[in-house]
Amino acid sequence: MQLSINGTFISQVNSAKFLGVHIDQHLTWNDHIKNISAKISKNVGILKRVSYILPSSIRAKLYYSLIYPYLSYCNFVWASTYESRLRKLVLLQKRGVRVVAGASSIAHTSPLFLEFNLLKFHQIKTFQTGIFMYRFAHNLLPPNFTGYFQQGVDIHSHLTRSSKLYRAIYAHSNSLRFSIKFTGPSVWSSIPLTIQQVPSLQRFKKLFRAYLIDGITNN
Repeated sequence: MQLSINGTFISQVNSAKFLGVHIDQHLTWNDHIKNISAKISKNVGILKRVSYILPSSIRAKLYYSLIYPYLSYCNFVWASTYESRLRKLVLLQKRGVRVVAGASSIAHTSPLFLEFNLLKFHQIKTFQTGIFMYRFAHNLLPPNFTGYFQQGVDIHSHLTRSSKLYRAIYAHSNSLRFSIKFTGPSVWSSIPLTIQQVPSLQRFKKLFRAYLIDGITNN
């Protein structure tokens, strides 16, 4: 198929970089994951080489400068893929956290995440999804997201316990299962009502993050 804009033909490419995210033609996110994995691996090496002369508090700040931005930027978009594709990033994050803590290369990392108040890789996605859902529930998203999610009361008039819950779309393919329209409602329903109903986004972020960190002890 030939595409053109104002008479200029647009060539087809396997991958394109848009706002810092590598988008491949099949939305596997392999190119983006490969790109940031290389950068994180390099930065973990840098952090390790200087770790012996720095206190853990400074190493933690370097983690947020050298590693965390790559893991968190648009995470709930490109991290919506198969676990096998994300495994390298999970391992790299654990390696970085061990360096921050000055722990051995085989140390169990859950206590380290808890000690330094850090979100695990998959919790970053949950956190960002929760923020999106909060913005939707409190009408903080642009108007084009109106009606993006449906509640039970939008489908039927019966007042049941689940009538106020958002409904996930029917997903007949993995690509739909990875979408926020499928994952968003389940993440939102897992958040305590007292956190859902806080009046400000900043307060929600603080409480929800603390809630996720506290959940590390159970993982």
